[in-house]
Amino acid sequence: MKSVVLVLLIIVIAAALSTLIRYFLLNRLSRQLYDAAYVKKDKELFEILINSLQAQMVMSDVSREIMSLNFYISMDDENKVIETAKKLIQGKMNMNEAQTVYPAAIGYLCEKENEEASIILNNMKSKYAISEDLNMMLMMYDCELTYDVYVKKDTDRIKDIEEILKSDIDSNSKAVYQYRLAKLYYYDKNKDKAIELLNEARNNTNDKNAKSKIDRILSGKWDLL
Repeated sequence: MKSVVLVLLIIVIAAALSTLIRYFLLNRLSRQLYDAAYVKKDKELFEILINSLQAQMVMSDVSREIMSLNFYISMDDENKVIETAKKLIQGKMNMNEAQTVYPAAIGYLCEKENEEASIILNNMKSKYAISEDLNMMLMMYDCELTYDVYVKKDTDRIKDIEEILKSDIDSNSKAVYQYRLAKLYYYDKNKDKAIELLNEARNNTNDKNAKSKIDRILSGKWDLL
């Protein structure tokens, strides 16, 4: 009986140590990846770390690809964003992972007016069109709206965004939709309305980069819109 208890105790201790070591390694690796990606902005170092044996041991393949996707978006590496996004959507993702990947990839490619966004958008719709999950339905609606605004330049979506802006949404979300609406009014040759909306978006956003971009647009650089 004592030997059984001892064996069980050893197993519990070993499992606890394994979990502790895994946590330590993951925590250290996460710091190294963040430093390489967003402090040093070193693509070669990031790719060495994310593809290392250590990373493969403590992180799932999907997690590593999502980290890579976010890094390539931050580096504005359009080709690598497309390559990584396609790899992710062709594999298996849970709901949380899908709700991270699709908006990030589609949003980035739409801002680039890259038609590859349609491939990812259609993949999303083929997988989740019949989903009854509210978050997934909202994600699909917003991704389609983003595509219609940035790529199709569909001014018929003006009324849809105006309806969204009547709802109770936070200031930063409001700024995003005001910016999109400004784009559509500009496409519709109503520059005065676009200027009004850009000023409203500037007042609502907390994003310094967004404020700076709007300032440049309003100073006359309308090609940035």
